Amino acid sequence: MKTTLKLALILMLVPLALFSQKPESQYIMWGSEDEIANAMVMRGMDHMMNVEREKAYTFFDAAVAQDPTLFAPHVVLANMSWGDKRKHHIAEAKKNVEGKNEVSKLFVSTLDLDWQNEGAADKNRAIWAKMYELAYDGGFVNFRYALSRKDVKEQIAELEKLAAKNAKKDRSNAHVHNILGYMYYAEGDKAKAKAHLDKYLELRPDGYNAYDSMGEYYFNEGDMENALAYYKKARMHYPASRSASDKIKEIEDKMKAKEE
Repeated sequence: MKTTLKLALILMLVPLALFSQKPESQYIMWGSEDEIANAMVMRGMDHMMNVEREKAYTFFDAAVAQDPTLFAPHVVLANMSWGDKRKHHIAEAKKNVEGKNEVSKLFVSTLDLDWQNEGAADKNRAIWAKMYELAYDGGFVNFRYALSRKDVKEQIAELEKLAAKNAKKDRSNAHVHNILGYMYYAEGDKAKAKAHLDKYLELRPDGYNAYDSMGEYYFNEGDMENALAYYKKARMHYPASRSASDKIKEIEDKMKAKEE
């Protein structure tokens, strides 16, 4: 009788133990067995998350040329391309994601969103919420999930949580500080905005977007001298930066007109 009772208790507890264990986090399957392509993908991701689109495109384009079996870089390239090029990248992403995990397939599914449709933002939000559920430890998914939230205050809260998580896990955090700087500025909290942009520059002294972001901060504050100085530093770090070059011309034209 005692043995039967013990067995019954064990059987009752097994399902509880199973349900109490959180499934292992998935990740978007960015890479492959090609180490050269993987290195290019990692560089592309770094530039993409730091809004250095020109360099991101170059690295992702080189990655898919090196390894045609990749799918995730094609998603990014599709979102940065037009016309036949965009169609090509969409087709390659959908073909190459076959056999991959669910979160990878959800990432590719974002390419089907019709942004001319007023319901696209809600669908996008739902996709990233599902991806976050599956890939709760994925840095990229966490970041994009936070940005997909509908309310700005919710976005900021999620980004602050991500910044703390990244710091704890010793992960790259520069891109999070950059976005938080912009969001706090838009919310009118200039002190927090400046603090996050200062941190961004501290963490990414060799990236051109950190200087571009600081240039935009001073430009919006009406401090053209500091704005010009930072935009010139952005251009120095990446001479092909269209954003920095355009702003330099705009500021110099304004200064010249003021002198006349």
